[in-house]
Amino acid sequence: MNQSSKTEPKQSLLKNKSFIAETIYLIIIIIIMALIFLDFIDTGFFLGPLRFSHWMGIIGTFFIMVFAPFFYVMKRRYPKRYKILLNIHVFGFTTSFLLVSIHFAGQLSRPLQFYPDLGAGLALYIIVAVLVGTGYLFRYHLFKSKSGKIRPHFSRWLHVSLISGLYIVMIIHVVLNFPI
Repeated sequence: MNQSSKTEPKQSLLKNKSFIAETIYLIIIIIIMALIFLDFIDTGFFLGPLRFSHWMGIIGTFFIMVFAPFFYVMKRRYPKRYKILLNIHVFGFTTSFLLVSIHFAGQLSRPLQFYPDLGAGLALYIIVAVLVGTGYLFRYHLFKSKSGKIRPHFSRWLHVSLISGLYIVMIIHVVLNFPI
């Protein structure tokens, strides 16, 4: 396999079922966020000690925090299973983004007297959104350099940097918001 076949898309994006599914999924996430923010969907009810939206954020973040290092190790240990691992990575992180988005939209839709301090939570959401956005752009070869070449090493550097930042800010967010 030559270098150009590794970096260039093999088929038209409109024929790529994964691209179509991922694009529709991201649109659905945006619609769900808008419906929560506009109070058409209520996520503020309690489920045990926490609001439903908090549970969604915890579950989504837990997947990211566990699967990111798992993916890193497994793709090197089992390179023949890379395609399966990548699909789990893409779908899993997009689903985590949905769950984190439900949490974030639920926080933003709270009444003013109960409005949260967004601080670390806003930083976390931006990091996750940029991770998903850049993953989407690089996965489907939508971002190329001026010369027209795809730059996978930049994508890896960016992803590793963002995941590292995510871990740091997540620890701060948990310490600030949960009584430990």
